[in-house]
Amino acid sequence: MPADAPRTRSHRMPFLSHSAHAVYGTIVATAVLAGTDAAIEDWDSGEFLATVITTLVVLWLAQIYAYALGDISGGRLRERIGDAASEHWPVLEPIIPLGLPLMLGTLGVLTEATAVLATLSVAVVALAVWGGLAARQRGGSLHWAIGAGVLSALVGVVIIVLKTWH
Repeated sequence: MPADAPRTRSHRMPFLSHSAHAVYGTIVATAVLAGTDAAIEDWDSGEFLATVITTLVVLWLAQIYAYALGDISGGRLRERIGDAASEHWPVLEPIIPLGLPLMLGTLGVLTEATAVLATLSVAVVALAVWGGLAARQRGGSLHWAIGAGVLSALVGVVIIVLKTWH
């Protein structure tokens, strides 16, 4: 948000309100998961799930801190922190779709390898959806949204390939 843009105070945390933040969170979680998968073969789905959740929560808190610290335009610190928490909430949204296959792995419904592979696949699909939504939220046409979705998904694929083969 530009420094001179008016801020509105909102205590809501709307689902899919800032899809660009969800794209960012998914990219970070995918990189961590793909890198961890390649390096640590004996982890179980619960450890992968804990890693994804911890990574995104720490990322969200870091964004709140950086936003509140960097926004010296006025207002009380508590309001800046509240605004930042609300605006950056979508960074946590990937926990749900990425966490579902890992939870199924933890419960024994999926094997460990299948759960991790399913999570990485879900991440690519989530990137496509959130990339398209982000483009539409910024006034992009349907064609632009499809292109943004495809590009976002390709970023996920590239991360997975590079992390896995590295």
